[in-house]
Amino acid sequence: MPLLKPIAGHTGCAGIKHYLEKGGRALGIMVMNFAWQEERAFEDVSAAPAGFDWADSMDATRRACGNDTPYRGKPARTFKHFVMSPDPQDGLTADQVAELASAWALRHFADFEAAIVLHDDNERKIPHAHIVVNNTNLATERRLQTPDPLELNRSLQDLAEERGYRFMRNDTVREEDEGQTRKATPATLQSVYMRRAEREIQKEGGYSWVADIRNRVTVAKALARNEGEFMAVLKTLEVEVAQNSERSWRRDWIYSLYDHPTWRIGGEKLGLSFGQEALRRRFDRIAAWHPAPAASQRILSEAESAIELNDLSELERLAGAIEACMSANAHSLADLDRRIERLEGRADGDSAERAEALREVRAYAAANRLLPETAQTRRQRQPQGEEAPVRRGGAKPRSRETQAQQERRRERRELR
Repeated sequence: MPLLKPIAGHTGCAGIKHYLEKGGRALGIMVMNFAWQEERAFEDVSAAPAGFDWADSMDATRRACGNDTPYRGKPARTFKHFVMSPDPQDGLTADQVAELASAWALRHFADFEAAIVLHDDNERKIPHAHIVVNNTNLATERRLQTPDPLELNRSLQDLAEERGYRFMRNDTVREEDEGQTRKATPATLQSVYMRRAEREIQKEGGYSWVADIRNRVTVAKALARNEGEFMAVLKTLEVEVAQNSERSWRRDWIYSLYDHPTWRIGGEKLGLSFGQEALRRRFDRIAAWHPAPAASQRILSEAESAIELNDLSELERLAGAIEACMSANAHSLADLDRRIERLEGRADGDSAERAEALREVRAYAAANRLLPETAQTRRQRQPQGEEAPVRRGGAKPRSRETQAQQERRRERRELR
C-alpha cells in the first residue's frame, strides 16, 4: 500500500526547494499551474522558460494575494508538503510513481501551483515523490483549506487499486491489537523498542511514522526539565499528546502527529523510557542527562528545520546521537572518548561494534556542537580539616542541592 505523509510549511519555499534538489538528488521535477503553462497538467520543469524558479513563483503568488501573513494570530501555513511512498513490494519505477503522484495531486489540488520532486535516496533506492502545494487557490485567491486527511489517503488507495498496486482499505492506522488481556507490567522493558514491522520498513528504506514520532519524543525528553516543558517542546515539534483510557491498567501518554492524528501509539510501545511513568521519574531526577543550554537551542532548531523540510534522516541522526549520549551519560566529547576507549579495551565483537557506533556519534556531536570538548569542572571540595571560605556578610555557602536547582532554572530560561 502507498503511504502518504502530510507536513505543513510556514516559511517561504526556498528552503524546501533547496532540500529537495540539493546535490542533484532529484530524479525528476514536474510542475503545474505556473504562469508559463497553458494546460492544467504537470509538465517537466525542463520545459519552463529560462530563469524559472518554482519556489520564487509560489512565494510571489502568495504575496500578491496577501496569503503569506499571519492568520488569526498564527503564522501563515504557506505550503503543504506531502511525501508519497509506494509499497516496496510493488517495485514501481520512478515514472510510475510520478504518474501516481500527479494523478493524486490533480484530484485534490487542480487550482493550486504544485511541484513534484522524485527521490530514491533510501537504502534500497525505492522511488518516492515529494509534492509541494502552494497555499493559494488561483481561482478564488483564498488560502488552502486542507481536505480531510482520511479522504486524501482514501483517494490515494483508490488510485493504487485502479492501477493494480497494493492498497489499504482501513481508514485509520491503529496500534497493534494485543487482544483483550491487559497487563499491569510494561509492554517492554527495553529503553528503546522497535517492532518487527518497523525494522522491516527501516531495512527497506521506507517511512515509518512510529520511528518519526519516537525521534521527535527523543528530542523533547532530552531538552525538557519538567512535564510542562516536555509538552511545550512536543507542540513545537508537531506532536499531539493525549492520556490513554482510564480503563487501561497502566497510565500512559498517547502520541500522534498533528498532520496525521490517526497515527497513534502509546509511549511505552516506543520503549520503556518513552512512557509516562518513566518520563515523570526522569523529570524528578536532578542528575538526569540534558545538553547544555546553547546546545539545547541548536538541537531544537535543527529538529524544527528537519521536520519543516521533511529531512527525516537528519532528524533520525539527531535523535540517535541524543539517545546515545543519554545512554552513556556523556556530558562532553571527552566523556565519549573515555567510553569508546573502555569498549575498545574489551576483546569481543559486540564491544567493537558499539565502539564504532559511538565513534560515529562522537563525530556527529562534534560537527553539530552538541557537546563541549570537556565537561565543566565542579568546584573542588575543601580538604578535610580546612574551613570552607566565608562569604561576604558571613553567609554560609549554599548547599549543592540549591546550586543545582538554580542551574536548572537558569537553563530553563535559556531554553525558552
